[in-house]
Amino acid sequence: MKKMAQQFITQKLKQLTVKELLQYSRKYQIPITEEEAQAIIKALRKNKENPFEKDGRKRMLKKLAGLTSVDTARSVNKLLHKLAKEYGVEEWLK
Repeated sequence: MKKMAQQFITQKLKQLTVKELLQYSRKYQIPITEEEAQAIIKALRKNKENPFEKDGRKRMLKKLAGLTSVDTARSVNKLLHKLAKEYGVEEWLK
């Protein structure tokens, strides 16, 4: 069941829109510009790493930092953790 839920969440990340990402960033008070949101969405759609595995998440965020900035990658990491906490699956990101 956990694996299926993780696949569902990973698919949702790939289908996230710029508008949705900006809404989440405002909700959790994590500053992301529209240009950064566009770059993040583009990177998430191309991402082959598993965000639930520590090493996979690290590689994903490192690639994102190369495309945008280290601060943007940190913001995405914070956002992932806040979303995981909201849905009660924060232990999946350990």
